Parts: sequence; structure tokens; C-alpha cells
Amino acid sequence: MAQTGREMIEAAQKAVAKMPNTQLQAQLAAGGPVVILDVREKDEWDGGHIPQGTLLSRGRLEGRIEELVPDKTTPIVAH
Repeated sequence: MAQTGREMIEAAQKAVAKMPNTQLQAQLAAGGPVVILDVREKDEWDGGHIPQGTLLSRGRLEGRIEELVPDKTTPIVAH
């Protein structure tokens, strides 16, 4: 049987690791490897964003992710 949209979201949420804000802040302060991708639209980015973030709106994510993050072991935080 095909999954519903809600079931697919729940499965994705279980499969994707989460990083608490405190851990992200510590990693950034220590200069650790992490890429922050802001997947919102440009007008939302213009309204405020994490200084170390890179704007990569959701519609372009799949096409540019390997270019922006070539090392597959680098932690990625999507915001």
C-alpha cells in the first residue's frame, strides 16, 4: 500500500538526525565542519538569517548540494 503524505513525513523525520541549537553553536564556535543551508526563499533570507548560512532555496537544493558540500561526511544543518 502506498504511504500517505503524513506517513512519508513521519518516516523522514525519524531517518534524519537532528542537531540541537546548543550543539550547532558549539560546533561553529570551535570551527568544526558544518554547513548551514538556509532553504527558505530569498525574501525570507533578506528578513534575517544565520551569518554562517548559505542560501539555497528548497527548489534548488537537489541540483546544487554536491557542488556546495562535496565532502559527504560534512554535517549539514538545514534551516
